Amino acid sequence: MHIKRTQVAVIAGLLLLLLVLPQLALAQPEISNVEEVDVTATTATITWLTSNNASDSLVKYGINFTLDKTKSDPNMVLVHNITLTDLAPGTVYFYEVWSGGVRSPANTGDYHSFQTTPLPHVEYSITLDPACGVCGDLWRPEVCWDVIKVTAVVAGAGDYRICWDSRAATSVVYGGAFTATGHGVYTLTFNMPLATRGIHKVYLTTNFYDDLGPKAVAEFIVNPSVKIDPEEGPVGTNVTLNGYGFDASQAIGVTLFQGEVKKGEEKSTAAGPKGNWSMTYTIPATPGGGYTFNVGPPNTNEVYLKKYFKVTPKITVTPGSGAVGWKTRVDGTGFASEEEDIKVTFDREVRVENIAADVHGSWTAYITVPIRTCANYIVNASGETTRARDVDYAEFSVVAGIAVTPALAYVGSEITVTGGGFAPREEGVKVTFDYGAVVAADIPVDIYGCWESSFTLPPSVHGSHIVSASGKTTAAVETTIDTQAQILEITPEEGSRGDFIRLTGNGFHGSQRLTVTVGGAPALETLATSPNGDVAINFRVPSNSVLGQQPVVVTDEAGATGSTNLTVIAKTLSIIPLPISPKDSTLRSGMVTFRWQGMTGSTGYSYTLEITGEGSTLPKTTTESTYPLTQDEALGKGTYHWRVKVVDDYGNEGPWSESIEFRVSPIPTWVWVVVGLVVLVVLLVVAYRETKFRVTE
Repeated sequence: MHIKRTQVAVIAGLLLLLLVLPQLALAQPEISNVEEVDVTATTATITWLTSNNASDSLVKYGINFTLDKTKSDPNMVLVHNITLTDLAPGTVYFYEVWSGGVRSPANTGDYHSFQTTPLPHVEYSITLDPACGVCGDLWRPEVCWDVIKVTAVVAGAGDYRICWDSRAATSVVYGGAFTATGHGVYTLTFNMPLATRGIHKVYLTTNFYDDLGPKAVAEFIVNPSVKIDPEEGPVGTNVTLNGYGFDASQAIGVTLFQGEVKKGEEKSTAAGPKGNWSMTYTIPATPGGGYTFNVGPPNTNEVYLKKYFKVTPKITVTPGSGAVGWKTRVDGTGFASEEEDIKVTFDREVRVENIAADVHGSWTAYITVPIRTCANYIVNASGETTRARDVDYAEFSVVAGIAVTPALAYVGSEITVTGGGFAPREEGVKVTFDYGAVVAADIPVDIYGCWESSFTLPPSVHGSHIVSASGKTTAAVETTIDTQAQILEITPEEGSRGDFIRLTGNGFHGSQRLTVTVGGAPALETLATSPNGDVAINFRVPSNSVLGQQPVVVTDEAGATGSTNLTVIAKTLSIIPLPISPKDSTLRSGMVTFRWQGMTGSTGYSYTLEITGEGSTLPKTTTESTYPLTQDEALGKGTYHWRVKVVDDYGNEGPWSESIEFRVSPIPTWVWVVVGLVVLVVLLVVAYRETKFRVTE
C-alpha cells in the first residue's frame, strides 16, 4: 500500500513537469549584470548573464551612437563574454548586448558605454643610417643598390610610409612601407632613390600622407659618384662610366690621364633630371699601366672625381685559325712604351723574337703555324718588362687546311701545296683544281697530319680559282690561287713599222676584246682572246712606233694585262724612182712639171719630191708619179737639183733617186720689149700698105 502511494506521487509529479516545461521553454531570457571589464587602450570585454535561459551572444558597438560594428558568439550559454579589439585609445564607445533576441538596455535609444584608456605620450621620430651617401649603381629604374636603414618611433598601431622629398604616394621609397601593431620602435631598410646632389628630406607619415602632416622628418645628403665597368682591360676595351648624384642637366667631361699627362680625347655628355649620366669610353692605344678617368666640366682643368683604370697587355691573332704552314698576324698592345726583346710563343715554343714596341706599347709580328695536330693552342708574348703571365693571351685553332705557293701564278707554273691538320698518316689525300680534275693524288701524310705536294697550274682564265684537298677521313678544305695573264712568245722579236708580228699568251679573261700597244702606239687590228683565256694574234707594228726597244702591252676588256718587248727597227724600201724630166735642161718658165717612173698600179705608197736651189729646199709629197708646180710654187731663175723617193703608209722610206740638175732661165724683159716694138712696127707697116693700095685703086 505504501509502494502504491509512492508511485502515484511520482506519476503526479511527472504530469506536472510535463505541463511546466513547455512554458519554461517559451520564456524570453532575462539579461542582467551587463558590465565592461579589462578595458585597455585598444581592447574591452563585455559580460552579462541570462539567468532564466541559455542564449547566444551579440554586441553592437561604435563611436557617437553609430553602432556600425558587431561581434557575436553562437554558443548557448548563461554567462556571456565578448572581447572587442582594434579599439582607438582614449575613445568613448557606445554599445548594446543581445541574447535570444532580447536587447539590453531595454529602452530604445539607451546605450551602455565605456572609454578606452589613453596611450602614454610618445614622440614620432626617424633616424637614418647612413645619413649621407652615394648611389653605387642602379638595380632597377630610379632605384640604387645602396641600402639605408631607418629607425622609426611611432605612437600607435597603423600603416606607415617612408617618403623621399615629398609626402605623396608617388614618393614612397622602395621598401619604405611598414605596419605597426602598437606604439614602439620599428626598423626597416629601403633602397636609396636616384637623386641629384645635395640635401633631401625623408618623411615618416601614415598611409593617409598629408591628412595630419608628417610624423617625423630626417635629412639625407646625396654626394656624386661614378661607377666604371670594367676597372681594367686592354687597349680597345669599351669602359662604361655611370655617374650618379650630379646636378640636374650638368655638363660632364671625361678624359683619360696618366698622372698629369692626357692620354685620350675628352668625351662629353650631360646629366639627366635626376643627376645621372652614362657614357662608353674606348681605351686608346697606350702603354700598359695605371690611368685615371678625370670627370669634370668639359674643356676645363677642373676635376670632380677620378676613377682608376688599369691598361693590361694583350695580344690578338688574325686569323684565329688556320693550317700548318700558314702565316698569321700577331698584334700586341698595352706593353711598355718602346719595350724591346719581345718574343711570341706558340704552344710555349718561341716563333719570333727581338720585336720592339712603339711609343704606345703596340707592335706587330707574323708567325708561321708550326707542325701540330688539329687542336687549340695558346699564343702568348713577353718582353723586357712585360711578363707572359700578365698578358691577356690569345688562342689559335689549328685546323685542316692547305696553302699554295705562289698564290699568284701563270698557267704552266709549278705550284707547291702544303697541307696540315689532316689525320696522322691519312690515306687517299688528293688535290683538285676548280672542283674538276685531280692535279695531285696519293699524297703521303706524316705522323703530324702534314704533307706537301705540287702540280702544274692548268690552262685557266684570269682571276681566282679554287684549289681543294681531301683525304679518306678529312673533308675537302680549300684555298685560292690567282691565274695571271702572261705573254708566252712574240715572233719575230724585232720588226719595222707595218711588219706583221705573231704573239701568243694565256691567263687572260675568256672571249674578250684585246688592246695591243707598241711603246704606247695602238695597233689598229681587231683582236680578241679565246674562250679559255689564251691569246694567239697577229698585228702590224703601228706606223707611229718609236724606233728602239719598246714594250708591247696586251690588255683585255676586264683589265687583265701582259707585256713583252719588241725592237722596232727602221726599214729601207728597195724601190728607187727613176727621174724623167726635167733633166739636164734649161727651162724658160719656173712653172716646172716633174716626172718620174714609180710604182705602177700600187696603193699604200707616196712620193717625196725634194727640190733644192739657191738657198731654198722645197719638199713636196704626192701619190702620183708627176708633180706640176703651181704659179705660187714657180721657180725663179737659177740652177736647181731635184730627186724623189718612195714612202709607204707606215712611214718606211726608199733610197733617194739620183739628183738631177736643171736650170731656169726666163727671157729678159727688154727682149720682150724689143720683140713687142718690132711686132708693132710690122703691124703698122702692113696697115699702111693696105690703106694706100686701097685708096689708089
